[in-house]
Amino acid sequence: MVSKTVPHSMIMEEQPDLSSYLERHLGPVVRALLITGMLSYTAFVIIGEWVGHSRVPLWLRILPVIALVIVNAIALTQRQARWFGMLGLSTLILLEIGIFLNGYGRSEGTAWILPVYILVPIVSVPIWQRHRDFILAMLISCVIGPLPLLLLSSLNRWERFQYIGDLLIVVILSSVTYRYINRMIREQFHLEQRLRRIAYVDELTGLATRRRFFKLAENILSRCVAQRVALSVLYLDADHFKRINDQHGHAAGDKALQAIGKALRTKLRDFDLVGRIGGEEFAVLLPGIDARSALDTAERLRQAVSTIRSPDSQLSISIGVVTRQPREIRIEPLLARADRALTRAKQLGRNRCELAP
Repeated sequence: MVSKTVPHSMIMEEQPDLSSYLERHLGPVVRALLITGMLSYTAFVIIGEWVGHSRVPLWLRILPVIALVIVNAIALTQRQARWFGMLGLSTLILLEIGIFLNGYGRSEGTAWILPVYILVPIVSVPIWQRHRDFILAMLISCVIGPLPLLLLSSLNRWERFQYIGDLLIVVILSSVTYRYINRMIREQFHLEQRLRRIAYVDELTGLATRRRFFKLAENILSRCVAQRVALSVLYLDADHFKRINDQHGHAAGDKALQAIGKALRTKLRDFDLVGRIGGEEFAVLLPGIDARSALDTAERLRQAVSTIRSPDSQLSISIGVVTRQPREIRIEPLLARADRALTRAKQLGRNRCELAP
């Protein structure tokens, strides 16, 4: 018996969660920003050493570079979005420490280094995907980081007031940008989810769409071939469906299709695959089922549908049944044989099951 690995929920198995979505779309951006921060700080130290003098020894100012290298190495190996916040905050703390070490006690003063504090929170906005991380980042980069240098520097009252005003503008700008990016990403994520559901799930019946059915069917067929287990296919068609549409309207036809889809889902196993192939036609894949059992399943489905009332009578379906032969390794030939068996069932009076030779 083939393993139970094809539940109806498999129709949507490729639906990513938000964490996976963020990693795929923002992971490269976050890693690029972390690397940029490391390289920028390295250049910052080199240029600062070249153009001026600091009381802090060079080796101490280089220590954050080593720590940033370690953070970036971790970022390159971790592929989960939950690491973004921790890695970003670690980088931010190291950069703030490094900026202070390079700005403290410089012979040319601190005015040239203070604009760096303004740049860091704006550039780091795309990293933060949780409100908590964003708030911590703003506190670190706009309050805790610059505070020691502001207190220890020789800036006059007006210069300090001006710089604090600039930081407030940065906080507002960063907050607006963060809010916009965060909302845009989540809206895009939910939009892609809806589009993927439209592509995978038939809106009317809740079954797999034709395209999704064929993709999953090929996977199931390959597994059955590899495991050398039986595989059967049912091809179903609602009898006299055009008459329902013509005499009672398309709304009645839609209700009939919904009822048929519900009956199929109810009577099949959790790991059978069922899809709406087109119009009033359905296909069912039965892994691990031989010809006799497939015919019994088809009869069970036919009887279930026959209990459903249509506007003028009971609904009925005709079913073609086929079991995979050793040389059949694609789903199309199986469905073609099942379709021929379905045609014979209709020719013999409808509301019946026919097993393909």
